[in-house]
Amino acid sequence: MKKNLPLLSLWAFSLFAEIPLTSLSLKQAENIAREYNKALLVAKEGTTQAQERKDQALSRWLPSLLYRAEFSDLQKKELFFNIFDPHRPYIPSHRGYGSILELSQPLFSADLFFNLKAKQRESEVVEWEQASTVNELLFAVRKEYYSVVTTQISLDIERENINYLSFALEQEQKKLEAGNSTPLEVNQSKVALSNAISLYYQTLQKLKTARNRLILALGIDPLLEPNMELSEKEIPLYSTPEIAFKLQCAATQYGYLNDQIPSTSDFLDHIQTIEKAKSLILFSDQEVFRYLELAVLYRPDLKARKLQIEVANENVKGKQGHYLPQINGYARYSYNDGYLGAKPFSSEKYYWSAGITLSWNLFDSFLREHEIREAKSVKQSTQIQYDHKLQKVEVEIRNGLYVLEEAIMAYLSSQQAVFVADQARCQAAEKLQFGKIPPLEYRDAVNMLLQSRKTKNEASRSLIEAYFDLRYAVGIDASI
Repeated sequence: MKKNLPLLSLWAFSLFAEIPLTSLSLKQAENIAREYNKALLVAKEGTTQAQERKDQALSRWLPSLLYRAEFSDLQKKELFFNIFDPHRPYIPSHRGYGSILELSQPLFSADLFFNLKAKQRESEVVEWEQASTVNELLFAVRKEYYSVVTTQISLDIERENINYLSFALEQEQKKLEAGNSTPLEVNQSKVALSNAISLYYQTLQKLKTARNRLILALGIDPLLEPNMELSEKEIPLYSTPEIAFKLQCAATQYGYLNDQIPSTSDFLDHIQTIEKAKSLILFSDQEVFRYLELAVLYRPDLKARKLQIEVANENVKGKQGHYLPQINGYARYSYNDGYLGAKPFSSEKYYWSAGITLSWNLFDSFLREHEIREAKSVKQSTQIQYDHKLQKVEVEIRNGLYVLEEAIMAYLSSQQAVFVADQARCQAAEKLQFGKIPPLEYRDAVNMLLQSRKTKNEASRSLIEAYFDLRYAVGIDASI
């Protein structure tokens, strides 16, 4: 198996050689996933199959041409029809021959008509199901893309934290050499630095995992993961108009301005207001209804459920059409049509014939009636399923808006915390350098900055994921 790995690597690189991975933007990642993701490729094949089923239903309406020839060789002579001799219509023979070329055309069939309409609707259903796969794929790619970005930011935070603690260790070692510190304080600084290095390696492992999840979502070979380099290094919160506008509104409304944290009394008033709120505080009712209307227009799985009601309705009409007759037309060019003759193929003579056939089932012990009732029940259950899906989508959107509000408030709070914590660390570093504070106070300031920066980073990821989750719930980015 190990011997085959180089061959697999060469095959993968040749297959995906044209994929731009060295400076991968989110838009490029989405386009790559649309082309290579395996779940989407399967969904596309399903759409092709549904189109073929629709074409099959159409072909049943079109003329069909059939040629049939039959030859029998019998041990005992039997009477075969002799079409060439009216005086001897039946003659005994060991051999019988027959040949027919027939063109048939359905003239009226309710079953074929409504089956064609049902297959057309089913094809549209599968197309919307493919769009639903696209909707899920885009959300997954966006989530994993910014998971890599935020994990890389976390890695940078851990690396900078190591630099801060290394500075503290250097200061302690200098003080120890000057006789102003003790080995205990130096060892404590070493422990803090070692713990920071351990956290760095843990974050590095999380980064590798996040990158592999993104590669899997893209659908390309995992061997290409080392070549992937993302072009985006920050979460684009303020460059996303919908997020930037709500951040500005929340910052103005709740006093998160000029890098100042609200006062304790203001903060408690805000918390009580949010806790007692029975509705959304950053989104109006008109905005909520607008998102619901967009979901009805664009949500692909909802559109698919809606079309399934039409499919069920066509099936009901098809079952009702079984009460009507079926009429077919035909034209034949045949030799011994229906009866084998004694004249061999080399001497056969063909004749034209044409006609119309009518088939009408007058009574079938109420079989059709039971089929119609079953089809109506299926239609009713499909309608109920659509209503249930619509309710679930509405709940998804409302929950998504609540999550987005929470993420906005959490981000604004963490943003201010980072500003203050960074000031505190700078002040603590100056005091440590001049011996005005013990090392423990400096490490506390560093840890507070680390936690606040990590909290802000996670809040950024939560906010961008909540935004994309809302777009997924609406289905506005899916297309067929």
